[in-house]
Amino acid sequence: MDFPPIRTLAAADLPACSDLAESRSWPREPRKWTLLHDVGRVFGVTAPDGDGLAAAAVLMRFGSVASISMVLVAARYERRGLGRAITAHALSAAGDRVVWLHASKFGLPLYESMGFVADGGCQGHLGTFADDGGPGARPATDFEEIVSLDETAHGVNRRPLLERLGAAYAVDGGFAFGTDIGHVTVIGPVVAESEEQARALIRGAARSAPGEVRVDPDFRFPALTAWVRERDLVPTAPAPRLVFGGRALPGDPRRRFAPFTRAA
Repeated sequence: MDFPPIRTLAAADLPACSDLAESRSWPREPRKWTLLHDVGRVFGVTAPDGDGLAAAAVLMRFGSVASISMVLVAARYERRGLGRAITAHALSAAGDRVVWLHASKFGLPLYESMGFVADGGCQGHLGTFADDGGPGARPATDFEEIVSLDETAHGVNRRPLLERLGAAYAVDGGFAFGTDIGHVTVIGPVVAESEEQARALIRGAARSAPGEVRVDPDFRFPALTAWVRERDLVPTAPAPRLVFGGRALPGDPRRRFAPFTRAA
């Protein structure tokens, strides 16, 4: 079967992205799709049968780094090479940047066959936060400091992303955002100098959340992961992080306790 060419999607295409996600048992997350569209590029393939999208993917570019995420293929078009094609298209659009992504167990063999190499990862945890009464972070007042701390942790300036996130919380030398994406408040990125600070940042964001929260602790911090589970947040599937060609990501990984989402 011949497919239409891969194209850059416009804002009017985003409901079709949510439809595609929902068809694969992912949350619809229209707010998240809008944010990713505003900051990055969303690619898609129109379904040959005229019913929405056959495939989609997101590319985010910041300085020398890029991420690929939200790689989806409609079930009726599986095993036609669409996942490989749209990922390769995003890779090409990334240029010579260091490219990373988070993989599901289903996508992992594909990405490894394309030259992506394992480099850690994270695991989502979702639920109603059971507060332990510990110290919480304060509302942040210095956005420029947040941008600077994030650049130290990630090695690139990500201002366009940070400007679109929700309420910010701070400790000395660290910060986190709590962003309502519709069905859940995502806590991240969590950037800190210690696990104690990371816990305070998560408490600060969770205490202001209207309902369920999600946080994705990095594999490097098993004690933080255990604490998050003690707070009644239920683990979802692990998400290994892979880097194309095994290149080194910039920044200070010791400060990166959790990403905003698996996309950034």
